[in-house]
Amino acid sequence: MKTKLSIALLSVLVFASAGAQAANIVQNGSFEADNIGNASWTFLNSVTGWHSSSVFEIQKGATQGGYNGFNTEAYDGIQYLELNSTSLTSVWQNLTTTAGSSYTLSFAFSGRPDTPNGLKSTFEVYWGDTKLINSSAKAKSDWVEYTFEDLVATGTNTQLKFVSLGPTAAPSYGSYLDGVTVIAAVPEPSTYGMLALGLGVIGFISTRKRKHNLA
Repeated sequence: MKTKLSIALLSVLVFASAGAQAANIVQNGSFEADNIGNASWTFLNSVTGWHSSSVFEIQKGATQGGYNGFNTEAYDGIQYLELNSTSLTSVWQNLTTTAGSSYTLSFAFSGRPDTPNGLKSTFEVYWGDTKLINSSAKAKSDWVEYTFEDLVATGTNTQLKFVSLGPTAAPSYGSYLDGVTVIAAVPEPSTYGMLALGLGVIGFISTRKRKHNLA
């Protein structure tokens, strides 16, 4: 029974370690936390976890309660962010990180299908002070997935920032963002502590069993 308990406990710790490793440290990365109800889209002065240089605009997919001119569906869930609300907009989030640890950033980006004259949406992404990319998406690009690996944090706070640069001729159109995740490449120190504690418990159980067998 004790052997089975040890194996079960080790299994739980392995799964717990894997879960901690896969935890997304971005808050509200799919923009679902602020439910806009029956609205197809709406302006919000604040959105959970995020900061903005202007008002936020949350939309729904065209088949999920949004307008026909919007993307067919959200990349994740039923809501997503349009970076360009009433103007070209930047959004950012200050992440709690571990100095020296590596992270993987993933997100989905899209141009707005009904952007006038099919203009491209241009954007930049920053990890702290480092510019990761300057890119663009066609008006009817649908969701394009981006992934950046081995992003090293230099402190306990790292700013993740998305900057909309265009279309300048239609600044209230384009630049859809959804499914933002930042995942630690290795378990955080707390995970190692939990694993060490569990292994200690297993060792204690094994020692008691050996003593019992010798008695």
